[in-house]
Amino acid sequence: MEGFRRTRNGISNLFHFYNVDYVVYLEGGKNSFSKDDILESSDNYTSDSEDISFWSKIFDNNINGKKFKYKSIGSKKTLKEIADDLILGQIRNIYIAMDNEFDEILNKRLLHPNILYTHGYSYENDIWNAKTVIDVLKEITSTNVDENYINNGFNRFISDIKLGVFCDAYLFKKNLSFFERKSGILFCIDCSNLDTFPSVKKDVIEDRILLKSLKVNTVRNYAYKNKINTLKHCFGHLLADFCCRIINHYIRIKHNFNTITKDIIYRLAINRFFNEQYPTCAFVDHYKNQFSS
Repeated sequence: MEGFRRTRNGISNLFHFYNVDYVVYLEGGKNSFSKDDILESSDNYTSDSEDISFWSKIFDNNINGKKFKYKSIGSKKTLKEIADDLILGQIRNIYIAMDNEFDEILNKRLLHPNILYTHGYSYENDIWNAKTVIDVLKEITSTNVDENYINNGFNRFISDIKLGVFCDAYLFKKNLSFFERKSGILFCIDCSNLDTFPSVKKDVIEDRILLKSLKVNTVRNYAYKNKINTLKHCFGHLLADFCCRIINHYIRIKHNFNTITKDIIYRLAINRFFNEQYPTCAFVDHYKNQFSS
């Protein structure tokens, strides 16, 4: 593949080398690559990521008779730069799939039949809900789960984190954020003791609102006007990590099990979602419509 270094044609022709119909570029993976990195070498990608696990199932459910090579390249910025070339017709034979974040609300989605977006803020928002938590616990424990206990705790989280999600949406339009993105993601979650159901630190949310000089009424009006939904628009890593905390809390207090790593829980959640919920979920048409375009 050395002959394709630093050329857009190299990307367009990669499908030949993988013996597939399309190469699919995604977020996720352990490394984040620039557009120059992608043009420099076809080896600059991650071949195993949660994003690939999710999107490959989306493709399988919506396209028949085609073969795909999936590449996680980490950076949404890079995906958008490659997407610009796709829109201009300078690249062919690829798909690009990325997180929605607040692009739908801010009218920032890139329009092309081969550019796809998650329904929620990220793939985590699409798969994680109280039922997914329960289904993962059933898979882990092979026994009945106290569903009321999980539902009550999860619904309390959705209620208590709501204002924070509203603030995050409001600030995002200014290229700012309310929730931490790189580290300290669970800064507003009380999860120091696995014996206690994780919960939102509402006082920490209130303190940050003051720190960011936000007016609650202004934030609420913006959120209601733009139909911000807590589960759909919550920062995806925060939602997913919270659900992992619920699962590890439950298996500790109910079964005295050791904690399970997030990587394993994420994969279990993706599989459980597609096995139990995807065909009848409320947003299945979101994906069907994107592929039908």
